[in-house]
Amino acid sequence: MGMTDVHAHLLPGVDDGIRTFEEAEEAVRSLEQLGVQRMVLTPHVMEDYPTNSAGGLKQRFAEFTKSIKSGIRFSLAAEYMLDAAFTRHLEEGVLLLGDNRLLVETSYLSGPSDLKEILYGLSLKGYVPMIAHPERYLYLPDEAIEELVNLGYELQLNLPSLAGLYGKEVKKRAGTFLAKGLYTYLGSDFHRLSLYRHCIEKIEVSGKQIKQLERLLENNIHLMENH
Repeated sequence: MGMTDVHAHLLPGVDDGIRTFEEAEEAVRSLEQLGVQRMVLTPHVMEDYPTNSAGGLKQRFAEFTKSIKSGIRFSLAAEYMLDAAFTRHLEEGVLLLGDNRLLVETSYLSGPSDLKEILYGLSLKGYVPMIAHPERYLYLPDEAIEELVNLGYELQLNLPSLAGLYGKEVKKRAGTFLAKGLYTYLGSDFHRLSLYRHCIEKIEVSGKQIKQLERLLENNIHLMENH
């Protein structure tokens, strides 16, 4: 109830999330009933989707807001894969959360060998890298994740991780990072309404974790309140 969600693949027909406007309408109705207040649409920008660009996604988002009537307040950003095409997208212009947060991800199997250099380069350009679902990057040990936080980069937790949708090890890491206060933001990484509902049904959190999650939700609100 009242959630601001900073990571969702609800923009139809642009990536592996929602496919049609009809599917989006159904999802939005359910999200309204659950009490979602604001949602940032963050389509994938990566080599796998070569037609996705800031300009094209803005046009698609304009079609979305014209077609989908909702009390939910929608914003547009993007989730950028740190792949071979990233530099080109950066030069063409990127879609941000808030004033300067740039949502980035790596492959789940391995990341770029110069990950820290890339993130540092982004910070020099005035961006604050927000690393999506770091609990899923099992190739990175816990110590490496903590180092990224100490370097000033922010972490975004996926709610499905706490529900065990990505496996027991990811769920355990999410709980560990949450207990250590490493996360700054919280997102659903919405792809399908069925998965979203499954996540809500299966998620299990302790009292201490609830307090941490409340802190992240407050950060979400503050991040987007002037956007």
